[in-house]
Amino acid sequence: MLVMLCTAGRGGMRSVVEAYRRDGLFDRHDVRLIDTHDEGSLGRRLGLAASALWTFVKLLVQRRVTLVHVHMAMRGSFWRKSVFATLARWFGVPVVAHLHGSEMEVFYNTLSPFWQRRVVDQLEACARVLVLSASWQTFVTRIAPRARVQVLPNYVTVPDEPAGGHGGPLVTVLFLGVVGKRKGVFDLLPAMALAVEGAPQLRLLVGGNGEVEHARQLAESLNLQQHVQFLGWVAGEQKEKLLRQADVYILPSHNEGLPMSVLEAMSFGLPVVTTRVGGIPELVTDDEDGVLVEAGDVAAIAAALVRLAQQPSERARLGAGARARVQAAYADSTVLPQLERVYAEVSAQPPLR
Repeated sequence: MLVMLCTAGRGGMRSVVEAYRRDGLFDRHDVRLIDTHDEGSLGRRLGLAASALWTFVKLLVQRRVTLVHVHMAMRGSFWRKSVFATLARWFGVPVVAHLHGSEMEVFYNTLSPFWQRRVVDQLEACARVLVLSASWQTFVTRIAPRARVQVLPNYVTVPDEPAGGHGGPLVTVLFLGVVGKRKGVFDLLPAMALAVEGAPQLRLLVGGNGEVEHARQLAESLNLQQHVQFLGWVAGEQKEKLLRQADVYILPSHNEGLPMSVLEAMSFGLPVVTTRVGGIPELVTDDEDGVLVEAGDVAAIAAALVRLAQQPSERARLGAGARARVQAAYADSTVLPQLERVYAEVSAQPPLR
């Protein structure tokens, strides 16, 4: 049995795991998914972690686990999953650590030397460390030179047909994600206020949870009531409908790994406006399949939105490039076989002692 550890909370990490389930990985490798974390009260989260740990230990004691795939981010996620990983190694079970946290380097740099050493020990003890981009590989290799690091990007299933837009006079810009500073929402709203002066046909749809009320108040203070709509968290068919009706996708993040939302938007043939952070520059090439700006550059975000609003041909060109880029390197048919080769290679290694 392959045990996969993940959060049940909404976000990119869970989207990756649900894609694995949808695309048959769970069936092919006898995967048992154990949720170690969820949204909600502290009591609920502690209870779920304790239950997950008990279930995991029982499976280890019964010698039913042959491989553990741990999806981990920074801070609490890293330390919580490290407990599970250490227990697995005590029972001689190899561990594949899969790093998703967008602020992993920031997290590491804030730790004391003692705790940095604990991070390094965990990474170097894993049979494989999977990272989302080459820039992350460089970082992990620098701090943990004995870690066996491999790039495994996120992936999407490319739709049969690209998005067609809504076909009206408005130009719809879509944002999907946690509403807050890290995702750049508080840069995006002032940028929209600038952009609508030159392109009043712009409208922004914000789908996500988080600091929604703060963002709504900022939008009102910027007189954007007619241009911005907050939708709450969206998923499934509602998300697909929004992607098919949008004209531009935007994610002006300050920290990222390899965001699923950008991959999904590109797979639908949407031009993206995003930032030069994390693994994004390895996915998006400026002026070929999207527009890259510096994080926090409100004027540049506004200029990109005006440009795309006023030039439908540019939207079409960049959108076609985005879809081709994802089809070539970030589709399920390309990435899933890489993960399954990792499973085969790690499983073939001698048992841990």
